[in-house]
Amino acid sequence: MFVSEYLKKLKVTVMKTFTTTLLIILAAATISYSSNVIPESELSIITTASVELSVVNAQQKDFFQVAQYNMEMDALEFVTAESINYLQIFDESGKLKYQLPVMSNKLKISKKMFKQGTYKIGFITKENTTIQFTNLKVN
Repeated sequence: MFVSEYLKKLKVTVMKTFTTTLLIILAAATISYSSNVIPESELSIITTASVELSVVNAQQKDFFQVAQYNMEMDALEFVTAESINYLQIFDESGKLKYQLPVMSNKLKISKKMFKQGTYKIGFITKENTTIQFTNLKVN
């Protein structure tokens, strides 16, 4: 009889410890996740009534020394930290629409190339070591 009471108390203690540990782990994971979420406004590099351009992660902002929308020319203008070999433009479905040679760190893209919708633009650097992706929304 003494052994069965001891086992009941032991089971209760083990369950309490397990439940407390699980709650602590879940709380830590939730706090960690919420602190790593970057607000979309911090990823945005161009926001106008005509176009919205954002980077995929905050580190990419350093790649773009200048990123602006020229309303007079109706074009996106870029100056990048590294020379760009190619520019890739993908439509909403992920289909490659254009792959254009650039061979410069300065680039202008006419808005006339785009219909209304969402696009992904890849900037392939000269060394072909990285592709800097951006998200473009044409209104």
